[in-house]
Amino acid sequence: MKQYSKRIALFHWIIFALVCIAFYFGHALDETKDTTQKLSMYPVHFLIGDLALLLTLFRIYFRKKDGEPAPANANPLLNKVADATHKLLNLSLIAVVISGITTAATSGVIDALKTNDPDLIPDFHTVAAKEFHEMFIAVMLLLIAFHVAAALYHQFVVKDGLLRRIMVKRFED
Repeated sequence: MKQYSKRIALFHWIIFALVCIAFYFGHALDETKDTTQKLSMYPVHFLIGDLALLLTLFRIYFRKKDGEPAPANANPLLNKVADATHKLLNLSLIAVVISGITTAATSGVIDALKTNDPDLIPDFHTVAAKEFHEMFIAVMLLLIAFHVAAALYHQFVVKDGLLRRIMVKRFED
């Protein structure tokens, strides 16, 4: 097997897009002062995060089912680093979403949404789970940066065509 299955590749890129969109909405929620606008943004942010979690769980399942290409490196240590990075990326995304759900559940924002009352939107600085949510986001962003840097290193320095393994479009050697 030279490439991940098409569905694994598709999940990879959709999850990446969802993480970018969720991050954008989360940042916008933090920056927006208009509480009415915030109230309309929360469900979108929640839905995108939940969808990213669901697709990540499917990707983990199908990655086991479909298999994966052989390790890219001849160096066993680098292969272990790559494997650990993939596992930590999955775990960090799961932790981000679970901490986000916990933040929503413990903050009172759900009451604001149920009653459509922007005045009930809480001050998230007083919600302990929000700190964990932000910490897991920081960890995930660092892992994504490392993952992207490693992929680009393989593509442009090592020139081994590693990115072809995760493309939805199939390539022949």
